[in-house]
Order: sequence, then C-alpha cells, then structure tokens
Amino acid sequence: MTGGKESPGSTGNKREKKRKPGAGKARPRKDKQRAAKDAVPNARRAMLIINPVAGTGEAVEIWEDLQETLRHLGLDFDYHFTEHGGHAVEIARVAAKKRYGIVAVVGGDGTVCEAVNGLMSVGRESRPRLGVIPTGRGSDFCRTVDIPRDWRTAASLLVSGRHRAIDVGWMEYRTTDGIETGYFINIAGLGFDGEVMERSNKLPEKLTRVVGGIGAYALSLVVTFARYHEKDMELNVDGEEHRVLATTVIIANCRHFGGRMCVAPEAEPDDSLFDVVVIGAGFGSPALECASGQAPPTHSRIERGVARLKMARNIPRVFKGTHLRDESIMVTRCSKVKVSSDDRILLQADGDVIGEGPFAAKVIPGALEIIA
Repeated sequence: MTGGKESPGSTGNKREKKRKPGAGKARPRKDKQRAAKDAVPNARRAMLIINPVAGTGEAVEIWEDLQETLRHLGLDFDYHFTEHGGHAVEIARVAAKKRYGIVAVVGGDGTVCEAVNGLMSVGRESRPRLGVIPTGRGSDFCRTVDIPRDWRTAASLLVSGRHRAIDVGWMEYRTTDGIETGYFINIAGLGFDGEVMERSNKLPEKLTRVVGGIGAYALSLVVTFARYHEKDMELNVDGEEHRVLATTVIIANCRHFGGRMCVAPEAEPDDSLFDVVVIGAGFGSPALECASGQAPPTHSRIERGVARLKMARNIPRVFKGTHLRDESIMVTRCSKVKVSSDDRILLQADGDVIGEGPFAAKVIPGALEIIA
C-alpha cells in the first residue's frame, strides 16, 4: 500500500471564492451542484472494480446477472476486473482522477481496502463515493455500515442516493522493503490476529469452498491458538504509555472481523476515534506494572494451562461481542496509537497480512463518503 495526499486530521475544506458584483444572478444551491456535475463528464457515472478471486469467485458467478440488474436500475457504469494484488488501488486512483461520481467494489474486505487507498490518494474534493457489493469470504466492513450481504440489494443502494461520511485510518508499518504507509477502513490487528489471517489466507481454495469463509478463519484460529505465545508490547495511546502482555492488539474503526466476529462491539466508524481492544493471555489484566526493560512475570505450566482454558472460553464470546467484560480484555479509545514490541508482531489490515510492527495509526475524520 502507498500513502496518499491527505494527511491525518486534515479537513480538506477550501475557502469559497467571493462572487464579484455583477457576475450573474445567483442560482439555488441545487442548481449549482447540478451544473457542476454536468461540467464533469463522469460525475454521474460509476466505476466498478471486480475482484474475480474474492471469496470463492462469487463475483464471476454473478457478473452477468449483476450487469443486467445495474442497467435495469439505470446506473451508468464502466468496469475493470482486478488482475493482481494492488490493482484495485490503481483502478480507484485513476477513477478518482477522472472524476467518477462512484467507485463500487465487487469483492471482499481486501479489495475494499485497496480501493480506499486509491481514493485517499486524491484530494477530498475529487474523491468519489464508495459503494460495495460484497462477494468476499467475510465482508466484515459491510456488517458495521449496514450494506446488505445480498448482492441484488447491495446493488440497488448504488442508485438510492443514500450516503454517509465515515472515518479512515492512516497507518505506518514495516515490510521487507522498509517503512510503508497506507490506509485502512475496517480493522487493523497485530499479533495473534495477524498470524490467524496469514494462515487463513494460505488455506487451499478447495478447503475454503467446503468450510466457507467463517470456517476457514475458525480453523486457522484453532491451529494458531495451539501454537501461539503472548507478546510483550508497548502501546502509546494519545500520548499515554502502556505496557501489556497480550495475544492481540486490535485497532478498530468498525466492529467486525474474521467473518462475524464482533471484536469491537462499541466501535463507530464516524466518531473520530479508534477503539483499541487489547486481548490478554488469560493471566488477568493485560496491563503490566513492571518497568520498561524489566522482564514480565513468569508462569508455571499449570498457570499457562488454566490461562489457555480461559482464552478458549472467550472465543465464542467474541462472535457475540460479549467478551469485553472479561478481565483479560482492555479497551481504550483514541485518535492516535502506536504499537511496538521486541518480538515480531504480524500486522493484518482489513483481512490481508501486509507487514509487521512497529505500527502507528491516526484517524482521519469523515474522510470518505460511502453509499450505505
């Protein structure tokens, strides 16, 4: 992913030019907006970005029917199929520069994230609205913003006139090529979460077709859980330092991930804040009292066994969003967060493993208009 033009916290507002005396009769605001759209050839058109391999290939299976449905709805559109990882970033960026009114993703959370990165590379005034017709394994972003899983109903939203502004997360992280920046719209997670996503994305396609997206994540979760060890992490939350012994740190703009797992049940995508959910290792509060540089407490095999049982008990609660009451969970809200560790901590953003810590993120309030 690559960073864009908008910096975290910027508003993108421009000062309006004053009308000169005698410059012409003032028209109603709606007429001005209509005239502006007419002056931009693509303003009333949509660019569809179709990921043919999202989920189990549903986009390809519905494509003919989807085209017919969209034409029946009266939507004027062009389309591109993605051909490689990162292609949706390029398509969305070009569509934004050509001033399309809508960029609609036919795919999953990963494709949505790529499209967001493309849209965020242009100024706010040139940014199209984002629509989604979900065909991914999880499509978790859509759950929070109430975009229906049924593709026909989701398609009808594109001509409904409904839209709302939501926040976008800017992030900085490490890859094999060095420090990278980018954006996420749903959830970023470090540690256990990243390793589960990595294992889930590597499962054979035939197996994924049999067990489904949720089953693939659940299977990967069980395998990773049996092998994973907690990490000693440093958190900086709006300037406040925390040291935690945790399995996962979640930075949530929305509520769901992993296929219906309601990991951040109180997160709102338009409140200008992240919900940071720290999932401990089952030894009580994840917060460590020992000073930085001092080794964390050690635990016997029996203590570790009991802790594993506590963690296993919490897994079904995450699907229901009732896990926050557990003493091993710590939740805080912030607009800026940093996560680091001497251990390697994998990073996933919107369902794709993209790098590792150290990690930093900031909220960009109301950065994107979505159709929902």
